[in-house]
Amino acid sequence: MNEYTFDDDGNPIMRTFGAPHKNLFADVEDITNIFDVDGDGFDVTLSMAEATLSWISVNPNRARKSKGKRLSLFRSSKSALPNTETLELHHVLGVKIKRRKKGRKDGDGMCLGFIVYTYECFGPNTLRERVIEFEHPSENLCTKYSERISNYIRELPGRPQSVKLFMQILAGHHLSKELYKNKVLPLLQAAGVDVDCVEIQHSEYIKQEMVHINLDDYDCIACMGGDGTVNQVATGLMNKIQAINDVEIKYGFTPVACNVPLCIFPTGTTNQIAGSVLGIGDTVTAAIHMILGNYRQVDICSVYYEEKLLKWSFISQYGFAGNVLNMYNRYKPKLGVKGLDAAVLKSLTKSKLRPYECEVEYIPADPLPHAGDKNMDNEFLTCRTGCNRCWTEVIEETPSVTHDTQVQAFDPLNTSNNSESFMDLANLESPWKTCKGSFLNVGLFCIPGNGEMAPEGLDKFCHLCDGSMNLIMVKNTSRKDFVRFLKRHSNSKNQFAMPFVERVRVKEVRFKPRSRTTWNYKDHSYSEIEYRESAVKHRRGTIQSMDVLEIADERTTPKHRHTQSLQMLDNISDIDDDEDEDEDEGIDDVDDFSSDPASRKGSGGTNRNSAGSSRGSAGSRTKIKNGDVIINTAQQEKQLVGPQYRMTFAEKDKLKRKTKQIKKEEKIKEKEAAKSRSVWNLDNEICTEQELSFRVHHGLIKISGLGISQYTHVFSDSPVFCLSLMG
Repeated sequence: MNEYTFDDDGNPIMRTFGAPHKNLFADVEDITNIFDVDGDGFDVTLSMAEATLSWISVNPNRARKSKGKRLSLFRSSKSALPNTETLELHHVLGVKIKRRKKGRKDGDGMCLGFIVYTYECFGPNTLRERVIEFEHPSENLCTKYSERISNYIRELPGRPQSVKLFMQILAGHHLSKELYKNKVLPLLQAAGVDVDCVEIQHSEYIKQEMVHINLDDYDCIACMGGDGTVNQVATGLMNKIQAINDVEIKYGFTPVACNVPLCIFPTGTTNQIAGSVLGIGDTVTAAIHMILGNYRQVDICSVYYEEKLLKWSFISQYGFAGNVLNMYNRYKPKLGVKGLDAAVLKSLTKSKLRPYECEVEYIPADPLPHAGDKNMDNEFLTCRTGCNRCWTEVIEETPSVTHDTQVQAFDPLNTSNNSESFMDLANLESPWKTCKGSFLNVGLFCIPGNGEMAPEGLDKFCHLCDGSMNLIMVKNTSRKDFVRFLKRHSNSKNQFAMPFVERVRVKEVRFKPRSRTTWNYKDHSYSEIEYRESAVKHRRGTIQSMDVLEIADERTTPKHRHTQSLQMLDNISDIDDDEDEDEDEGIDDVDDFSSDPASRKGSGGTNRNSAGSSRGSAGSRTKIKNGDVIINTAQQEKQLVGPQYRMTFAEKDKLKRKTKQIKKEEKIKEKEAAKSRSVWNLDNEICTEQELSFRVHHGLIKISGLGISQYTHVFSDSPVFCLSLMG
């Protein structure tokens, strides 16, 4: 679907979702009267059958004013009279009566005319409000015009009447209140939209508010802030929708699509989610799209930790992006917005820019059409307005094999499966692929992530609604090459053309970091998928051997069964004797510690249990005499170590030093392990959990906007000042 359509004369007309399919006012007669517009007389005609408002100058010799370079929504046909302008009613935001308000209350005063609120395009993605005043002293005539226009736009589908707005006053430059009061609220009042605005008090406020909210009372949920605020509202909204539909939230579940649209007023430091759908981080443009009812279906990703839903996310990154966000939160209180430069510069130092050993398992998505064509148009790949893949009909996910079945199939500890099921599953090819290595950054993108730092997007080839997400892995490379990779985000060069960058379209991802202190983290030959398949085969062989033993047992006679049972009892008794010997050895070790000479010296040189301890230890120890090993199996005397024993000062000092040494070693290990770990950056919110699982959902949420115009220009300079200084 294109952003602009063209009339018979070739004039561009902006396309809107809210345009009705059937005109309910086709039988209403046209009305024409004379009004003053900008000090000149015009014949104003309201045609409900054609859904247009046109005005023709009564002075044919009047010179037409220039409208500049902006793209106007007012079209004039060549066949029409000169100085004629026409406005389609579905482009009208609102209409109201103009009155003299000097010393009067709202709604009182002498009628001066009626005002029409519409908009104009000031660029490929930028919309601006335009106010047209039609002056006439007759209140009955102005009311007739305004009521007909109001009735028409009220019947347009998709336009909200009531909105719930969550406003983050601390986002970005702390200008949310000012922008809402001066820019957003007048537009919503002109359109007749009721707004319930609440300020976010703390991080859990949205979650608590969503539990008690009644979504039937609102036509749209809006948020004003950055990407972190959008993530919190989207997570709360999606969880609320699942709770309303009685959907059990668990690992691998199929969620219900959200029927309540989400509107984003971008006022944060980073507005990548809004930039991907709106094409620009402008609050006025977002308000106009919301009033017109322009929405796009967008993919969203569910994030799991230990098979429990953690949150919903659009962009997830691990490694360098996580370090930048962590540093930015540290520098922001003192440096403000300039802390972003300091965070990027600090993360690029030798001590912070380090590769992370990771293991990534993923299920590849279906390839793009014409993937082998080298002459393929890049605009088909990029998510632009009119993208064929993003405007296809969204179908609810009904996978033939659920994720729960796949996990159960390759679980070597599951004993509920029989040998036939293991035999069938072993022959199936696993859909999971594994990638291991040292990565500077690992990213998952459901949306392109357009913003000031990346005008074309962090992933310029990502789509808004194609049922897949892009997995981008930046392998270990030099600091100079990595800076070149970052600088390419701000220009038209392809940052994924570098040899150390790998990009894969996936549907599911499981991520696991490798710790330096636990195992050989540089061993990339180990594959967990192959281990699971081998475990399945081993389990199948074990079950078959058990079946053979059962068949052999059935063929044995009762006499043989009695003999086997006696042998089993003998084996059990031998095991019990071995366990008793192990327990006695453990007790003798404690007795040996208590029979230490220092212990006897500290207790006055006498120990009541010293003789018994020596006898017990002599009976349990292994003696070597003339090369022969002699084991004394005599029954030991158990010693009680409790209230009878008191530690000496030397033992207490020794235990204290040992505890201190253990804590020191643990601190060193923790410091060493911290170097091999980073944090997750989930929509510019820090997540400290490491082992996460991701699953993309096709067109699950609607966000206000029409996508990015294909005429959007790319900025050449990066807003991060430190990157422009690096070579």
